[in-house]
Amino acid sequence: MDSLRIALEKARPELEAALADARHDLDELDARRAELVSLIRQTEAALGINEPARAAERLTLHDAIALVLREQGNRWMSTRELADEINNRGLYHKRDRAPVETSQIHARTKNYSHLFEKDGSLIRLSAD
Repeated sequence: MDSLRIALEKARPELEAALADARHDLDELDARRAELVSLIRQTEAALGINEPARAAERLTLHDAIALVLREQGNRWMSTRELADEINNRGLYHKRDRAPVETSQIHARTKNYSHLFEKDGSLIRLSAD
């Protein structure tokens, strides 16, 4: 049993690095997907296509937050600025079609602490 524990402890730094790399890759893919969905929606709006958003194309709130932060150079943004930008661009809405509230931004970024850094009501993407 001790040899197994020792082997796991020796492998821990490699496993942690690989996990961090995988999370980073996934974050980049999520951001790219969010960017493409946003561009498609903007293009459809410009063309006057009024097709209901399909569930598969709908951005999650954390994807919408990440998209806005990336487009803003990952500067610290307040929950109010993020909610306003997401609502103004129609990147996300609640199931009842109501706009995003600052409390939702706060809660989502707290629940996705591996994606976001917080300093009071200010938020940016995690440096990981």
